[in-house]
Amino acid sequence: MKLTKRRRDTRPEMDMTPMIDIVFLLIIFFMTVTQVSKLNKEQVELPKLKGSEDQKPAVLTINVTEDEEIIISGRSLSVDDLIAMLNRELRRVGDNPRMLSVVIRADQRGRSGGVSSVVRTLKRLNILKVRIAVEVPQ
Repeated sequence: MKLTKRRRDTRPEMDMTPMIDIVFLLIIFFMTVTQVSKLNKEQVELPKLKGSEDQKPAVLTINVTEDEEIIISGRSLSVDDLIAMLNRELRRVGDNPRMLSVVIRADQRGRSGGVSSVVRTLKRLNILKVRIAVEVPQ
């Protein structure tokens, strides 16, 4: 009786298919998140201010254009629409104005009327965590 003397390859094999699937899912996730974050930021020329800190994450970003137009998430809103949206956000955070953080991104070329109306609206609703976005000069 003759036994075969062939060697068996005992190296473990690794299937790369699940890892490639995960990489593609991560790419899709980050592309989607990037699109959403760009949607919240309109093309406005921010005022330049030296010595400011980086922008902290906000619950709501309000853009005020040069023409005093109020834009949130790509939609143009009137002051009444802004009040309705802020009331919805307040309900979402349990009607606690301290839990709502707002960033106002105002175009430096515009007049202050749009920003003033937004700030008055926020004050009327007791939303006090308000920040004005600026650009640090280089």
